[in-house]
Amino acid sequence: MAKRKKLSNSFSTGSGGGHFEAHVQASFVTLMLTGGHVPYLPCWPITEIKLQGKVDGFDTDDLIVFIEDVNSKERRKLLGQVKHSIGITLHNPVFAEVIQAAWNDFNNPDLFNKGRDVIALITGPLSATDQHTVSWLLNTARHTKNSDEFFRYVQQANFSPPKSKVKIEVFQHHLKVANDGVDVSNDELYDFLNCFKLLGYDLGNESGVVLSLLHSHISQFEHQHTLGVWSRVVETVQIWGKDAGTITHSNLPEDLREAFKKKAKMEMPTILKAPPVKSNNNWLQHTDATYLALAVLLGSWNDKNIHDIEAITQLFGIDHEEWLRKAQDLLHCPDSPLSLKNGIWNVVNRTELWKQLGSRIIDQDLDTFKRLAISILKESDPAFELPAKDRYAASIYGKELQYSRVLRKGVAEGLAILASQLGSCNHCSQGKAEVTSVLVIRELLAAADWIRWGSLDGLLPALAEAAPGEYLAAIEAAIRLEPCPFDELFSQEGDGITGGNYLTGLLWSLEGLAWDEQYLVRVCVVLGEIASHDPGGRWANRPSNSLTTILLPWMPQTLASIEKRKVAVDTLLKEVPEIAWELIIQLLPDEHRTSFGTHKPIWRGIIPENWEKGVKPEEYWQQSSYYAERAVAAAGNNIERLTKLIDRFDSLTEPAFEQLVNVLSSEPIYTLSEEKRLPIWNRLNKFTSKHRKFSDTNWALPEELIVRIEKVATLLAPIDPFNLYQKIFSDRETEFYNENGDWEEQAKKLDLQREMAISEIFNKYGMDGVIRFAESVSSPHHVGYSICHVVNNDIERALLPNLLDSDDNKHRMLVSSFIYRKTRINGWEWVDSIDRTSWTPVQIGQFLACLPFSKEAWKRAANWLLNKENEYWSRVHANAYQIDGDPAIAIDKFIEHGRPHAAISCLSAMRHTKQVLNADQCVRALLGALSSEEDSSTMNRHSIIELIKYLQTEPSVEQDHLFRVEWAYLPLLDRHSGLAPKCLERKLATEPEFFSELIRLIYRSKKNDQPVGEVTETSKMIATNAWQLLREWKSPPGTQEDGTFSEERFVEWIRSVKEICTESGHLEVALTTIGEVLIHTPPDINGLWIRRVVADVLNGRDAESMRDGFSSAIYNSRGVHWVDPSGKQERELAEQYRRKAEEVENAGFVRLAVTLREVADGYDRDAERIINRHED
Repeated sequence: MAKRKKLSNSFSTGSGGGHFEAHVQASFVTLMLTGGHVPYLPCWPITEIKLQGKVDGFDTDDLIVFIEDVNSKERRKLLGQVKHSIGITLHNPVFAEVIQAAWNDFNNPDLFNKGRDVIALITGPLSATDQHTVSWLLNTARHTKNSDEFFRYVQQANFSPPKSKVKIEVFQHHLKVANDGVDVSNDELYDFLNCFKLLGYDLGNESGVVLSLLHSHISQFEHQHTLGVWSRVVETVQIWGKDAGTITHSNLPEDLREAFKKKAKMEMPTILKAPPVKSNNNWLQHTDATYLALAVLLGSWNDKNIHDIEAITQLFGIDHEEWLRKAQDLLHCPDSPLSLKNGIWNVVNRTELWKQLGSRIIDQDLDTFKRLAISILKESDPAFELPAKDRYAASIYGKELQYSRVLRKGVAEGLAILASQLGSCNHCSQGKAEVTSVLVIRELLAAADWIRWGSLDGLLPALAEAAPGEYLAAIEAAIRLEPCPFDELFSQEGDGITGGNYLTGLLWSLEGLAWDEQYLVRVCVVLGEIASHDPGGRWANRPSNSLTTILLPWMPQTLASIEKRKVAVDTLLKEVPEIAWELIIQLLPDEHRTSFGTHKPIWRGIIPENWEKGVKPEEYWQQSSYYAERAVAAAGNNIERLTKLIDRFDSLTEPAFEQLVNVLSSEPIYTLSEEKRLPIWNRLNKFTSKHRKFSDTNWALPEELIVRIEKVATLLAPIDPFNLYQKIFSDRETEFYNENGDWEEQAKKLDLQREMAISEIFNKYGMDGVIRFAESVSSPHHVGYSICHVVNNDIERALLPNLLDSDDNKHRMLVSSFIYRKTRINGWEWVDSIDRTSWTPVQIGQFLACLPFSKEAWKRAANWLLNKENEYWSRVHANAYQIDGDPAIAIDKFIEHGRPHAAISCLSAMRHTKQVLNADQCVRALLGALSSEEDSSTMNRHSIIELIKYLQTEPSVEQDHLFRVEWAYLPLLDRHSGLAPKCLERKLATEPEFFSELIRLIYRSKKNDQPVGEVTETSKMIATNAWQLLREWKSPPGTQEDGTFSEERFVEWIRSVKEICTESGHLEVALTTIGEVLIHTPPDINGLWIRRVVADVLNGRDAESMRDGFSSAIYNSRGVHWVDPSGKQERELAEQYRRKAEEVENAGFVRLAVTLREVADGYDRDAERIINRHED
């Protein structure tokens, strides 16, 4: 029976695995975005990337990359396991786990298609032998015709690498273990090697060939910000990876999709090839110069918005029709300062125009503009009246701002232009322009609530530039308010999916002001105070991140001097010490190797045109050294902070390193009690162990520095065994292994150390001490395992039965591992020797649940518990791979005792190991799970889908039972699962009564005399199921069980539905729904692209609703797709449907032809819209 092993962390040794894994996953996301291809698979587009495939049943689960042929729609996949460091040796447990997982997937035809899919071990640097020899073996397997030829090549000493036989034996050994101790044949090994690939990635560092190639891919789309885009991809992968998400092109963040949009191929218009005619326009002398100057202040407006029109009328002092005539004349001037597109007017090159026309403005104009700006910008966004989860659809709910967003943005920018070009308004009173902007900001933000700040979010960067001092004062005042408006804005984030981030504009505004040295310190303090209110969330835009990016030593986002930056950090340490501590940790070397940069000011001209990003090496180390020393000073004697710095010993500059060593060796530290200094000692040991283990890497500390740290560890080492041995009772066993040693022998040695440690603790403190010790370690399982080797009768009396019904999880882990190990050592005789006379049924049930899940345990459960057998079956873990008897017994028991999910787990394991399933058990387990009170976290979506797939192919299953199962689990049977509700679709295609019933469940009758039932949660759920079934329905009426199409039954089905739905008042919506499924109709036997009988029905005079549904389904069938900026795809579709229209018209179906030509026209309009959008 195949075993399932819990694969270890991708970087089993050291701390870089998550970093490496995320970079590998990000590399495939980058390939998907750039149109790249997957190694060892056909050159088809990447359509989907699963991060962690375990939830879908894959054992090789770090990433699953799907590709799809654009023509045939055939899908293939790469199953990837990521290991930064691994040895392909007999005794390497990490490689053993990889092979176990790969073998499980290789032999699972439901998940893996041999000869088409591939399994890849993706690694960092390998030893020279592994890299050369294993690669040769895998390539040779791929290029030989059969196993005989392959093994002949391997055996030829002069032909194969020296270690090829050894490495073949390594694969044979681990495959035997994975195959339950049964040798795999040469043919099986050959087939496996053909599917198994080795990919070496030099990712995780700042340089490397793979990273360079990825940057090259990105630069084809975004050549200016390649590093920033790569960082964004990595960040996205890390966020999605936490939830084992699935990445497709459509669900990536919008900014990433925008970054990888294909640029439209543009050709120079003929008119531009002629020498340009120089414009002689002097807008200051234009007859409408004053109106044009006022238009600069507005910037943009929507001619279709009545409130925008009123604003223009108010500012210009003339009616809209008169202004429109003037604007039209200006629009047709050479080098016009105005543009118009889709009703949106824009003033072009506003700053330069304002420099020309600012003198046309007088005090009264600015007073009017001030009142107007306050009125426009004070409006609260009605979207905030909706729950956070519904705000994305605010326009659907009619919750829209009165003034257009383009006008609001234009006005905010107008305030910034006004304040940044003070010399332009030379006919206004002195300081009038600046005061106008200041007063608007003051009026808007004085005591503003969270809705005001949220409503202005996207405008805040411009408003900050309009009056920086006033703006910062408003934020400082807001922070002091009770309640603080930013607290409520943080709470609006929700889970990062349904909520929104309404602080992005605030953070960008502060980042923009931080470029100016005079505002840097003040901005940093404000960001620090806002960060102190931040509860954390899933959005990347956070005040602490802004602080880090502004002050990042290797790429600061400020023009302030290094000394001023130091002042900012020191001020933060004084004002908000906790935030400042986290900041200086982030500023240490190697903490941040990538940066997106920050928002840059647009209007105030702070950043010189010749400014170059980056710093000189000496400037970088000056900052890094200062921050490192401040970090050590800020840590003081704080244990938590010192342990965080110990992890970064190798990132500290030399002075800070010395400083930290001195602190750790100081009297205040070494005189602490053992318990208090234990975290420091543990962290020191972990650090030195890692650097010794990887001493041959370029990042490891020199020997002399490791020795100095070890001396400090020796000084702080505990004497009490209770403290001394805690570190070895951890699940991270590989931390204690030597990379090049025999891992099996090292595991035995570690087990012996644990046994000796527990014996010492027991001898000193007795069982009370052992129990307290188990409570203090991260893995009480190992304590229970090790105590079995101490011979003393007091042990059993202390643990049994007292801890069996304990509420303490660590107590349960201790006693369960003790019982399990004791049984393995002493057999079932020990189990039977236990005196249970005083035990409660609960304790007996828990005791039995700790035993191996086998028939011996089931037998004792029945004999010992009698009618209380539920105490066992309600607790035991359903480990189907331990079963040594008939699994059907356990499955029936689980169903009987309310554990259908456990039964499903066992049935799934049986299917995976190719055992015969009982269809009746499958049905009972699946239907029982619907009303079970069992923990829903035990539900396995993949297992359920696999059982339904089995039921659909099992002839003995009653169709009524299959109907009930498919209906109950319909939400799982979608295109993502790859499984359709075949029974339900067959029923739809053959039974018009069933189709009509679903229509009635979803839609109300148009007849007033039809009763309207009460809407309940149950009725909602039923209606949702019905709607999903009809939405996913792809077997048109007339389709028979064998897949053939019956014209007679199609016609009869249509007739019956019309009759039933006319009677109930649902005809129109029924016809629309029928039209949607008819796009799946097969072609006619005489060559027409659609069955003539179907075309005839669609062409009917009374079939307009059906044709509407048909055309809508054509549009929707396209699904998620790449958008070509040239509109080529849309043009091709338009041509395709014009050809189809021509064919059906020639066949006599004129009304259907009209519908298809309308579809073609729609695609033409889409093409125009795409081209126009990309031209903008």
